[in-house]
Amino acid sequence: MKNLRDRTDRQSQPVQGTGLALAHGQEHNHDHGQRRGNPVHHDRGFSDGDHMAVGRPGGLRTTGPSVTTLLTLVTQCTPLLAQTALLWYLVNQGRWIFLALLLPALFGNLALCVLTLLRARSAVGAGAHRKDQPVLQSRDTDDAASADMVSLESLEPAWLEDGLFADVPSSGGHGQRWKAIVHTWLTSLEGPPSYQAMIGREAGGDFLIDLVRDGPHALVAGTTGSGKSVFLQAWCLALACSLPPSRFNLVLLDFKGGSGFNLLAGLPHTVGCVNDLDLEQAVRSLAGIRKELERREALLAKVGASDIRDLDPPPPRLLVVIDEFQALRQQLPDYLDDLARLASQGRSLGMNLVACTQQTLGQVSAQMRANMNLGICLRVRDPMQSKELLGSPCAARISPSHPGLGFCENGEGVRAFRTSLVVNPAGLVQETIKAAAFCGFRPAPPLFSPPLPDTRHLGRRHPGGRTNRVTIHDGHPLVPIGWVDDGVLLHTCRLPITGNTALIGPRGQGKTTIIGALSRRLLALLEGDGPGYAPPMHDAGMTDTFGLRISFQEGGTYSSLDLHIGRASALPPGPSSPASPQGDGKEPYEGLIWLIDDAQDLLDPMSRLPLTRQVNRALSMDRVALVLSVDSATAIRRPERFRQRLVFPFGERSMDMACGIPSAALTGPGRPAGTIPGRCLLLSAGQALPVQCFPSDSPEKCS
Repeated sequence: MKNLRDRTDRQSQPVQGTGLALAHGQEHNHDHGQRRGNPVHHDRGFSDGDHMAVGRPGGLRTTGPSVTTLLTLVTQCTPLLAQTALLWYLVNQGRWIFLALLLPALFGNLALCVLTLLRARSAVGAGAHRKDQPVLQSRDTDDAASADMVSLESLEPAWLEDGLFADVPSSGGHGQRWKAIVHTWLTSLEGPPSYQAMIGREAGGDFLIDLVRDGPHALVAGTTGSGKSVFLQAWCLALACSLPPSRFNLVLLDFKGGSGFNLLAGLPHTVGCVNDLDLEQAVRSLAGIRKELERREALLAKVGASDIRDLDPPPPRLLVVIDEFQALRQQLPDYLDDLARLASQGRSLGMNLVACTQQTLGQVSAQMRANMNLGICLRVRDPMQSKELLGSPCAARISPSHPGLGFCENGEGVRAFRTSLVVNPAGLVQETIKAAAFCGFRPAPPLFSPPLPDTRHLGRRHPGGRTNRVTIHDGHPLVPIGWVDDGVLLHTCRLPITGNTALIGPRGQGKTTIIGALSRRLLALLEGDGPGYAPPMHDAGMTDTFGLRISFQEGGTYSSLDLHIGRASALPPGPSSPASPQGDGKEPYEGLIWLIDDAQDLLDPMSRLPLTRQVNRALSMDRVALVLSVDSATAIRRPERFRQRLVFPFGERSMDMACGIPSAALTGPGRPAGTIPGRCLLLSAGQALPVQCFPSDSPEKCS
């Protein structure tokens, strides 16, 4: 035991010596800083970090391990003493069998004590070695960044236009810079695209960021008034002036009211711009980003490529910029997984993310942060915010009187920079629009669109366009009847005329309007003229026996009108025939398209109307397309006989769900409003898509 105590005392002496040496080194550094004319109490950004690295943590490491070692030895030596006493007793009594059982435990405890001493000695030696060099390297890096920041503060603010067009011939003055943009775009098309942008100035000259090499994703932090929005605006404008819309696109999500990105929405590169004043539109934008991610994944899988740059030609690189990310996180937390997926997969898919926030601690998930290589920090108040993003508290020392001053860290060290100011942002956007028009670059197709309009706004053009022509698919006509909303974009809703279709809803909501629109367009198709003309249907695989019949109710009875009969039909051909009473209705035949308005009486199993038997026969025929309208879902009796249904909401939740409308479609964004005439849902193949039918007066005028 005396030997153990001696070894313990010898082991504790170097530990205490190390603590004294570290303390002495701290005092020496303090004195050295005063001799250099840099009092420690003035260096707020660095004094806290240095004290934690060299002072108190060092003292804890010297005192902590020795105390821990002593306590560990006490807990291990206590049973060792008891076992030693028992050993002496067993030897005196000659209990050799019990002695053999005791010896392994005794040797095990003794070896454990020795191992504890060796580990404590190794830990103290390694800690003393790590104390010096890394801290000095961190101090050298911070001092260099601080010196660069001081030099940038003394410089006059730079203008972005001067930096972008200084080396471009024929740049001209104000109003003529579109020529320089054209020159830059055409030059960039001659080789592989470069996504390097001049955003400001640094100590060595222009401050350049390469979106692909330095990123691909960036996290921008800064308190209010630090210049975050100006930085993002300068970055986007610099990229737009360097790359044409065919190689670079922008999605702008502004969650502070839209004040920062309103001007950039006019760029020909911008495929979407929303703000937090319209959360429904913000949801559509995030759904559009997810859909674009899946589309690009499918493109790579189709050709077996691993990177979007392997495609010929590759789609334009898409930059998603989010201002005030913490507001998005608070208001739309369910969509953060889509952004995390973008951060993890965007590099190979040509999609980049720039998230801007006032503070990073607790706002960006670890999964997203792990994929964001580029950190940009403007002025922050908390040194921990700067350390989390840059590994240094230097951004907390930026003066509030110098907005736009910040630090950039891309894994190769911290660089100080100052953002260039834009002389005339609106004018630069107009110059870019002129350049795109001169080069023939059409504006990039939108990534998402506003939700469905009502009938009062159908005269305005919406993204996606539309055509009035009836098209043919798999031998069946597709008739345009209105707009359909897939949750991201608006498309022309083309109703396939195949199988049986039911129009369900109260009177006055648009069922008769759809029947009339179908009849006009199909008649124009059959006659080969008019706005709905398309190639003859027998050329597209349709049966030669083709006809169009319309039945409607008049005074409690039904009349049928055969408007056109195909050339090879067994019935007499002709452009039209007068309406005939229900008793003279012809039997349905293959290739017939039959439109019936107010058909609820014909579907009644107790009905004695002569046309009832023909309708029931047509419902069971595969080559007859029957389109009928009813006032309630109970009238169709057997819903499985109808391949698709257009349901106009009743405004009563139970009745709407009885018609087949999903609960989510009645409560989620873009839900159908019963007060809007022509608003319905298309139920087909497990989908429920909102549709706004064209007005009844003239669908051709809706463009």
